This record gives sequence, C-alpha cells and structure tokens, in this order.
Amino acid sequence: MLEYNEANLAKVIESIKRNLTPDLLPKKMRHRNATGGSNFTYGHCHTASGVIYKIFGPKNVHMYRALDDENLYHWWVVDKHGKIIDTTSEQYTWLGRVPPYAHGEKKSMLGFEYRKRVNILYEKVALELSL
Repeated sequence: MLEYNEANLAKVIESIKRNLTPDLLPKKMRHRNATGGSNFTYGHCHTASGVIYKIFGPKNVHMYRALDDENLYHWWVVDKHGKIIDTTSEQYTWLGRVPPYAHGEKKSMLGFEYRKRVNILYEKVALELSL
C-alpha cells in the first residue's frame, strides 16, 4: 500500500491513464472505446477504480457503482473524506453526460475476469511507480 495523499493519488491516476489499453476491456466494450477522443476511458471504470482501491486500501478509499443513463454500471472510488475520485469520468463529460454519482452504492470489487484485469493494470502501475 502507498501512503494516501494528493501527490500520490495524482501519480497513481496519471499512471493508470497511461496504462489503459484495449486488452484490459471486456470484448463487448472495445468497439465503443476505440471511437477516439476521451472515450479511451470508456469501459475501464471498474479496472481503474480497483487499482486505486488496491494501492490505497480500504482505510482510505471505497469502491462505488451506479447505473448510468444507458443502464450500464459505472464505477469510481470515494476517499475517507468523501471526495469522489473518478479516473474515467471523461467517458461522460466528453459527451456532455453526467456520471451517476447521485445513485452510487458502496460495492466490493468484482471477481473473475474483472479482478484479472485489475491485477494486470495494478502490475503495470506498480512497476511504473516502483511500488
């Protein structure tokens, strides 16, 4: 675990964004992600949020999710001070949409293939940041 502070959070978020790749997406989300612009974050919300959770731990952050206006789950984390940390918010704001924070519920990280993707991205970020 890394000490939770604004500087470390910024480094982790930058590293996560640099390491988001199509192979970390479920196949059904790859086409929409490839449309360009800030949509490169589309479909990566659970994976990116899971990495933040793994790095900073449950004493500092919790994972949240809610259904969005397209009836798809969106994931983000909320820190111990109530601050929303959404590494993939551009998938909404770039298109003039609003992320579904108002309906968020605290949830645990998903398992199986989702957890595998979190672990792959975590390894990339950990290597880059020498964690």
